[in-house]
Amino acid sequence: MTVKRLTWLLVACAAVVLVFVAAGCGGSDNKSSSGGDNAIKVGLVTDTGGVDDKGFNQFSIAGLDEAKDKLGVETRVYVSKTADDYQPNLTAASEDGNDLVIAVGFLLAPSTITVAAQYPDISYAGVDHFYGESGDASGCDDAGTCALPNTLGLQYPSQESGYLAGVVAALMTKSGTVSSVGGKKIPPVDNWIAGYQAAVKATKPSVKVLNAYSQDFEDLAKCKEIALDQIANGSDVVFQVAGKCGLGAIDGACEKGVMAIGVDVDQSGSGDCVIVSALKPLQSSVFDIIKTFQDGNFKGGTNKFYGVAQLPDAMLLTDYHGDVPQSVKDAVDTALAGLKDGSIKPPATLP
Repeated sequence: MTVKRLTWLLVACAAVVLVFVAAGCGGSDNKSSSGGDNAIKVGLVTDTGGVDDKGFNQFSIAGLDEAKDKLGVETRVYVSKTADDYQPNLTAASEDGNDLVIAVGFLLAPSTITVAAQYPDISYAGVDHFYGESGDASGCDDAGTCALPNTLGLQYPSQESGYLAGVVAALMTKSGTVSSVGGKKIPPVDNWIAGYQAAVKATKPSVKVLNAYSQDFEDLAKCKEIALDQIANGSDVVFQVAGKCGLGAIDGACEKGVMAIGVDVDQSGSGDCVIVSALKPLQSSVFDIIKTFQDGNFKGGTNKFYGVAQLPDAMLLTDYHGDVPQSVKDAVDTALAGLKDGSIKPPATLP
């Protein structure tokens, strides 16, 4: 064998060895952060109201999309048109090979627990879900919402944002009457309203507060009718806490030339009468829980909270719109400081 041919064989053998070493270093069990076959898969099941509800669904999906862009996860959205779609969609998301399934909305909690029990190797996170322990005061046994090892409830003490909205309402009203339009009477709705009413009473006790429920999160006409009735009874600041339905309340307020306060996300685009919106960190919390899962730190069997104690830098109100005096902004800043230092503790439930 010639020296030249021997040299060629040695080079070829070295190349083969390098290929095997590189393959071994790659690791077939690693999750990819740039997509591909090894990327984690996340399914998100919406509540009713559509993916463009300018609120709950839309901004939870925004968190999912952010995770897709920044973390490289594979995603899919399962749209619930009615409540009858909750369990079939959760089952489909589980059957489709998703590693993490996110259920958006309080009303999906029982279906999430039912499906999670059938798929113990899949993790589930519920936006606005509280999973209790059997026998505790949460009543989870009757509600079907007792925690499982693979379920994590995402909780938002919305009474904090609601409180700041109430400070604005109490100081902005000229008629001495303000109001709130709730969707269905469920805890995540009453959290907002309880904080709102507590702030109005603490800020200006003489202000009258009206409240009513549409028992609907979709029908804009129902919420508009309630808002118009409240306005006819003197309200000149309407706080909507009714999802897509609440956009009708905003429309009614703008139509009658009174002020409105949005909810969950910045709803100033829904009408010029929206002076501010009370916020819930939907996008950031959905992104956070996906990243937590990807990092291997997801822990089920409990609940995770996203309030001022956990997110001291989170915005509870949007920027102001229209003619909001500096004195009102200063009062809100003072109330926010009280929420952060614990001197203000708004109630989570209505009296």
